[in-house]
Amino acid sequence: MKLAPSKDLSVQICRSLIVSVIAFIADFGTLVVLKQKFGVQYLVAATLSFGLGVIINFYLSVRWVFADRKFASRHAEFSIFFVISAIGLALNLVIIAGLVQLAGIDYRLAKIASTIVVFFWNFIARKKVLY
Repeated sequence: MKLAPSKDLSVQICRSLIVSVIAFIADFGTLVVLKQKFGVQYLVAATLSFGLGVIINFYLSVRWVFADRKFASRHAEFSIFFVISAIGLALNLVIIAGLVQLAGIDYRLAKIASTIVVFFWNFIARKKVLY
């Protein structure tokens, strides 16, 4: 059974949460592996892992979450999605760096905190601009 994208806002929010959890698992897992196993600096690892999460989020959002699209061109849509995500990445890195460097919080907990803030930014921006 294939679930089509929805026009219902409550369904979109629920599905967006599910998509975000899936993307977060990939993002967070990649962050930890890059940092712990390969010794990549945590902000570099956070940037790379965030990129993977964005790709997963875009694919699932288009296929399953949002029925309406404001742009006919998939290239234009992805470009705007990328800009929104780049702002989300900046928020992500500022929050992580601030919590780690200023508050002494572990980078993994900082990532979880930043994810909550960035989820709301991404959903609201994507809903207003793209879908």
